[in-house]
Amino acid sequence: MAVLGRFSGGIGAGPAGLLCLGVGCAQPRPNLIVISLDTLRADRLGAAGGAGSLSPNLDRFAEESVVFTQAFAQSNETRFSHASLFTSRYPSELGDLAGEFNIPASTPTLASLATAAGYETAAFVAGGHMAGEFGLSGGFSTYEDAADWGGLQHTAPAALAWRQARPAGSPSLLFIHSYDCHARYLKPTPWGYLRARPEEESLGAVVGRSVAGSGAVIDGAALSDPEAAMIRAGGVLRFNHGAGSAALDPDPAPLSPADVALVAGLYDGAVGWADLHFGLLMADLEASGALEDSYVVVLSDHGEELGEAGHFGHRLGLDDVNLHVPLLIRPPGGADGRRLDGLVSLLDVTPTLLDLIGAAPVARARGRSLKPLIEPESGGEVAPVPAVFSEGTLRLLSARGPSARLVSEGLSADQPYAAPLLAATPIDGVGLRLTGEAAAGPALQAAMVEWRAALLLGEGAL
Repeated sequence: MAVLGRFSGGIGAGPAGLLCLGVGCAQPRPNLIVISLDTLRADRLGAAGGAGSLSPNLDRFAEESVVFTQAFAQSNETRFSHASLFTSRYPSELGDLAGEFNIPASTPTLASLATAAGYETAAFVAGGHMAGEFGLSGGFSTYEDAADWGGLQHTAPAALAWRQARPAGSPSLLFIHSYDCHARYLKPTPWGYLRARPEEESLGAVVGRSVAGSGAVIDGAALSDPEAAMIRAGGVLRFNHGAGSAALDPDPAPLSPADVALVAGLYDGAVGWADLHFGLLMADLEASGALEDSYVVVLSDHGEELGEAGHFGHRLGLDDVNLHVPLLIRPPGGADGRRLDGLVSLLDVTPTLLDLIGAAPVARARGRSLKPLIEPESGGEVAPVPAVFSEGTLRLLSARGPSARLVSEGLSADQPYAAPLLAATPIDGVGLRLTGEAAAGPALQAAMVEWRAALLLGEGAL
């Protein structure tokens, strides 16, 4: 499946790896290319210690990138997570975490600030929850969302054509998105069954083939009417990963271990499918010379549960499987494959890219610029953070520290008394669940309380 050539380094390059010819020539400004592989779990990449045969092209890209091994998303939903990515704000600061969520038109974004810095900006997205109607198009001069629930095979050609049409020397920001790893997981042969046997009549095969099948698995069973079960369950889904909700369905069909393995295997095939098209995109970018004059960022907006807590999908939890995402940043000409283990988040991406191109920063950004980690020669430091915070629907909040995660179930992101309620809630009681190092719990609880209190007061960066 590997289609990438070995990338070449910069020729006669300065610190950014950009070609400069002639006496006193001005250093051209680098381009920015951001690729979002929706629903890609970090642990599926060989570069992250996963099964390497799934992602040879992404792994090769990682060899010439700065790899952030502990990157986490701000939400488990596509719209909310990309909103944080573009604005360096928490989703609840931008709108209600519900179906009508929309980024306010006046919000500064990566695209609007890059435009102000003289960049041409364009996004080619696969529709669905990335549709421009949710405010995600703000600041982009071109925002194409016609490929509804599509993949890189739909969005990449249009993005490459747009880039090729740009005038020489005109710096650009290009955002490319795909749903290749999103349900439905079953992809064309041979990728669909790379890691799964085609058991045509099994429940797992039915779940994996259906567009909405994975979302119908709750509490270890495929529900006949999952939406109705969610409504009837009310608060049940918000506690203990929805345990007990399957009993409310009139005809639940429990998944066997073989069913769970089959569906997870279909997801792995989808990762291979995404890697194939990522490799084709990289080959085209390499052939055009884009890899010598661009910062290329590869990330995901959230991960995916694959039966670990009784369901598939990403809406019902804020655990590592939902929020641990790839974050790879390749500078012009390539890097040395450094792996950095400090906590980072998608909030950091926009401040980093704006800093790398010398654009005005986001006012009161929640994230930090990671430029000193990408280009140590530029000087400066990146202060560590005690935790990365995330928000979800179904009244979910979470704090991820270096060695543990604390999840709050039952408090919505807009709850005005969230901070005192969190402070009074016992860890590992009904509302706070800790995974990882037990000793880290009190510090994570205190950090979560401080986070919600600061957001309620509208205070600056955390």
